[in-house]
Amino acid sequence: MRFTVKNDGLETVKAQVLIVGVHTGARRLRGAAARLDRRTRGTLTRAMALEGFSGKKKELAWAEAPRTAAKQILLVGLGPSDAFDGKALGDAMGTAASACQKRGIATAGVLVPVSRSVPASEAAQTVAMAMELACYDPAMYKTDPEERKKASLRRVDLVAEREGQTKALNEGKRRGAALADGILLTRDLVNRPANELTPRLLAREARLLARGKGIRCRVAGPAECRRRGMGGLLGVGQGSAEPVQFIQLEYRPTRLPRSAPKIAFVGKGITFDTGGISLKPAANMDQMKTDMGGAAAILGAFKVLSILQPAVHVLGYIAAAENMPGGKAVKPGDVLRMMNGMTVEVNNTDAEGRLVLADALHFAKLRKPDFMVDAATLTGACMIALGDVAGGLMSEDEKLARLIEEAAQRSGDPVWRLPLSEVHRTRMKGHVADLKNTGPRDGGASTAAGFLSRFAEGVPWAHLDIAGMVWTDENRPTEPKGATGYGVRLFHAIAESAASGAW
Repeated sequence: MRFTVKNDGLETVKAQVLIVGVHTGARRLRGAAARLDRRTRGTLTRAMALEGFSGKKKELAWAEAPRTAAKQILLVGLGPSDAFDGKALGDAMGTAASACQKRGIATAGVLVPVSRSVPASEAAQTVAMAMELACYDPAMYKTDPEERKKASLRRVDLVAEREGQTKALNEGKRRGAALADGILLTRDLVNRPANELTPRLLAREARLLARGKGIRCRVAGPAECRRRGMGGLLGVGQGSAEPVQFIQLEYRPTRLPRSAPKIAFVGKGITFDTGGISLKPAANMDQMKTDMGGAAAILGAFKVLSILQPAVHVLGYIAAAENMPGGKAVKPGDVLRMMNGMTVEVNNTDAEGRLVLADALHFAKLRKPDFMVDAATLTGACMIALGDVAGGLMSEDEKLARLIEEAAQRSGDPVWRLPLSEVHRTRMKGHVADLKNTGPRDGGASTAAGFLSRFAEGVPWAHLDIAGMVWTDENRPTEPKGATGYGVRLFHAIAESAASGAW
């Protein structure tokens, strides 16, 4: 989708439709919308009256567009003006974009709503991102053209409500388009079936990112992982015919101040999780292709970094494997020796994510970053606790936890703080080995984090359990059923916070 900013009035935009937002309870149209109404001799006002349009969230009304360069006008409800924020704007523009998509509309002009709560740059970013995301088509493997969406919006012209907003709109639409690119990459990866996204194919996607500005990629195969003593990653992958891959990414912009922080993002990349010998039930096992959601979010974030170029040094590490049963698979009761030298008793092979993350965290720690953040579809316990409302945030570093919470609030990828303490580490002590990989049923998300904390000691670290956030079974304004792309905006916001001196 191509976005441009127009300086002339909305009535001059040559498009199939002009999209205008209206707040609930607005007694009359104001500003550019009022001017458009006068230009069209009251077409908007009549359409609102005839269709009973009140401006409620996601409400729509179509009208003709006489005396303009466009063919139609689409009114979309923004909800109450006193509760207007980025989410309300995103939902409205996502709804409008989907409506255009259904009608096969390819070109649109949008009057960008600007307010005290949503300034011009943020508004343009939200509009661009929401419209791009709403038009995402998850039917990548359907062969019948009739089952795919008829057309996609190809061009969207953003029009300022007032003079002097052009620069802010241009910057906002650039950021919005970049974030959408990263989120769409992540959605594509999570939506792909496991036979189309093995660890080696995930590594190939990472190598493709190295074409971007400031990105480098290196991939270690089983032999190198063995030399490095990565017993957790190798143990999880040994039951599969697909070899494990340890993906190493680096973002370093050309102009990087000496004072710029170095941070590390670590992702779980289980491209399919059967549970191993501790086999999962058959019901919904097809969704275990999403078990690389943390890795996909990191890849999407690196794509955004390459476009927006914040002044921060970012390392990315992804431990990729398939967790399969087989004659060579790790068994319940086996003991694995991890990269940091600790031993782990595997009392449940379905608790594999923490095993691969443990080696990746230790590897990242050796690079001496200022802080580390990992993301993983790690536990059902976190899904039970938080559902699909927020990702679970666990950290004992208050400064880092605050940085992530603030980044989450800005980005729109929500998190909720869960406890992590010495108690959770103690409950992961092993019987015949240093650690065991599962603890008691109660507090499962926190005990999993307690296990991981033993491999991140010495570096400020936070764990994000995103198990409930990477997939949706319902259609939302900017999220069709399937992969959500959660985590891309959050990781980028964390990187920007570090670049701005928040660390």
